[in-house]
Amino acid sequence: MKIVTIYLRSIGQKENKRLSLFDSNGNGDIDNLVTEVEAGSAIIWKLDGLSGIKSITKIFSKTGKRNIFNTDPKRQLLSKSFKLQLSKDAEGEEAYNIEYILSDNTTVIIDPVIRVPPPPPPPS
Repeated sequence: MKIVTIYLRSIGQKENKRLSLFDSNGNGDIDNLVTEVEAGSAIIWKLDGLSGIKSITKIFSKTGKRNIFNTDPKRQLLSKSFKLQLSKDAEGEEAYNIEYILSDNTTVIIDPVIRVPPPPPPPS
């Protein structure tokens, strides 16, 4: 089973709350990260060191398509991280929301994307 970790860090000014996201695949973006994950993999969302984020409140499908988010990610026991186990037949793209609380108690919602490419064709 492959595990992809997405790290979160708050950036920006008081009026402009933004989220820096980067994943263990080597991709990064501000607010709009698209993470590619293989079907059957696990995705873990974690706070980056000195993230400026008090806690992640919830992570959930924005569209309700449920082609990737068969369930909403769950908070890990005794941790501030969330985890989602993808089904082996997951495929496509799904926007989702990350709701989190900053150190100053401001609640912010950002909507990145998870993409699961189709499986490679069998060798001929």
